[in-house]
Amino acid sequence: MRRPEILETALQRFRTHPFQTALTLAGLVVGTASIIITVSLGLTGRGFVMSQIEGVGSHLIWASYTGTVTSGVARDLSDRINEGDVAALSERADLFSGVTPLLILHGQTPALARMVSLTVLGTTANYPRVRKNLRVLRGRFLDEDDVRTRAKVCVVNRHLYEELFANDDSPDKTVRNLGVGFAVVGEFEEPVDTLGQGDVTPDSIFIPITTAWLFTPERRVSTLFAEVRDFQQIAGASQAARQILGERHRSGSRYEVESMATVIGMANRISFGLMVVFVIVAGVSVLVGGVGIMNVLLVSVEQRTSEIGLRKSLGARRSDILAQFLLEALLLGAAGSAVGAAIGLGLPLLAQLVWPEVAVSISMVSAILAVLFSCCVTVLFGVVPARRAASFDPVEALRHE
Repeated sequence: MRRPEILETALQRFRTHPFQTALTLAGLVVGTASIIITVSLGLTGRGFVMSQIEGVGSHLIWASYTGTVTSGVARDLSDRINEGDVAALSERADLFSGVTPLLILHGQTPALARMVSLTVLGTTANYPRVRKNLRVLRGRFLDEDDVRTRAKVCVVNRHLYEELFANDDSPDKTVRNLGVGFAVVGEFEEPVDTLGQGDVTPDSIFIPITTAWLFTPERRVSTLFAEVRDFQQIAGASQAARQILGERHRSGSRYEVESMATVIGMANRISFGLMVVFVIVAGVSVLVGGVGIMNVLLVSVEQRTSEIGLRKSLGARRSDILAQFLLEALLLGAAGSAVGAAIGLGLPLLAQLVWPEVAVSISMVSAILAVLFSCCVTVLFGVVPARRAASFDPVEALRHE
């Protein structure tokens, strides 16, 4: 039996039983589409989580002084992170693309006949570039001139700005704090939840760190932030920062250096694990579709027993009958998986058109693998009917009614 004849015989089911064939392929279509959509949802969700972490600073490390170990653990002003430490880390341009200090002070300012407790954050002009999780809504952030001249200026958190200046339309606004009037040059907000790692509170203002040092006995730094050039260098950069700080201070000084690497790794593992679980669940639908195809082919074998006997009596070999039914299973699988792939790719594309602000991830690799998996499943489940048909005795098959 020639291959074109085998193909023609296999295609006969699509022409003679279209509705039955469509019902048979329903499970396969749903399973294939589910796999692709699940992968798309998983990649989209992971992309969203990574964007949130990026808002905190995925390449960010931060260092703080924890104490000095002598006979016990104590804190010494001379061992705190200082201006010189900021300069020392900035010199490691091979590791860090930016370094910024942060000094946290506390003060109060009058608002609506009451006193509001403020978190005063002293920093440098490059804080938004290094720390990233800050968006200026109006005006500007601190600049180099502010830091160099110890300017009495501030940038106010949106929540505090609305509370202080809700009914103030004047261009010149001032926040009195630490016994000084700070001219307001801008308003900001945090666009991303900082996952508990934020420095900013609803009642925060930024001032130049050189101005903040006027209210401290020494040029200390509460937290030192550094942006690592390459994510793969985070572990080495953290160790280098810890070593630089240790060498610049007394033996026994302890500095805690943290990063987002652990959070990112955990987020990747969780998203991958969930994706695998959902893909396995979707794969069950493909298996169910494969069982349906095997059932239909077994019924087909019983219905076409006489036809099989006639073909074998006319010279069709066992391998020809086997190939005929395996090809029929493969064609069913290819048709069902192709429709499923079209749906699985089409729905995310449609979602991207409807919600352009959502970054929908579409994986062509998952579509190819889903189609291949579905075809392999249908061929596998087609082996039993094919072997059964190929094993018929021609004489007994011709007597079958």
